[in-house]
Amino acid sequence: MELFQFYSMLVVQLVSVLAGAGCLSVYLVSRRRGFLYAFWAFLFYFLDATLIFQDAFVATMMDVSDEGIYLVARSVASVVSGGGVFVSLWLLACDFVGEKRKALLYAPAVLFVTASLAALLLDQAQPANRFVFYSMRALLFFWTLGFLGVRYFATTDAAERQRMRRFRVFYVILWLAGLAFFAEDAYFFLIDPANGGALSLFSAERNYSEEALMLICAAAACTSAYRALSLRYEQPPVREDERVESLIDGNLALYGSRHKLSKREQEVLRLILLGTDNQNIASTMGVAPSTAKVHVHNILRKTGHANRQDLIQDFWSTW
Repeated sequence: MELFQFYSMLVVQLVSVLAGAGCLSVYLVSRRRGFLYAFWAFLFYFLDATLIFQDAFVATMMDVSDEGIYLVARSVASVVSGGGVFVSLWLLACDFVGEKRKALLYAPAVLFVTASLAALLLDQAQPANRFVFYSMRALLFFWTLGFLGVRYFATTDAAERQRMRRFRVFYVILWLAGLAFFAEDAYFFLIDPANGGALSLFSAERNYSEEALMLICAAAACTSAYRALSLRYEQPPVREDERVESLIDGNLALYGSRHKLSKREQEVLRLILLGTDNQNIASTMGVAPSTAKVHVHNILRKTGHANRQDLIQDFWSTW
């Protein structure tokens, strides 16, 4: 059983490293911020898993009188690693729906750290207090999922809702995995603390359901990363590529809605993304070159970009 736990943890760490590396690679190519947040989430989860190996190592060397000091230091490290994971997932969710309000972006992170540190003021030798401490992760994750659910039902943008609906199965799976890792903590810390090892300093404060959740996220991230890299290397964005045109059409309404582009401006933007110059935009749309130039200028102004290259890069960074 101990060997199984050892090797299963190695697998979790390996998957975290591979998924993080894949997400970082895609970010460097596409500049899609969502992949950067995913990279940080997997990096912090790797560090979080490393703390469990640290526990086993330190347990063989530490004097009993030093256990209280270690528990505090270990818990603070857990706040950093756990916060890094679930705050990164929160920022990923915000990027997915185009949320940019700074107060909303940073408030959950501040509350998580504050509440976690406050929980450490409780007697950590008590299983119930350890449960309070570790439940902060689940609460932040539930907040993230709840936020996405509210945004789905609150949005009046048909394109945004249709885009979010494509991930409904994955969303349900995340809820089930989140409830499972919350229930697992409740069982081991509250219902059966003796067998769960919660009374022992060097208990494996390890949640298998949480690991399963991260493996699910890793599979989703790797799949998304593969598709993004495939688009740019196997089938690079060129006018004749029907797949690229389909991706543009699928994202155009969403991007136009977020930046308040008119239908006419979205038509012009589509031609820009296909590499069409102003003269050919005018010919294609049957307007004067000066009119095409005005449309391009308005698009750049509304999206806040100085040139076409920045505009195109920003469009492809939108989920």
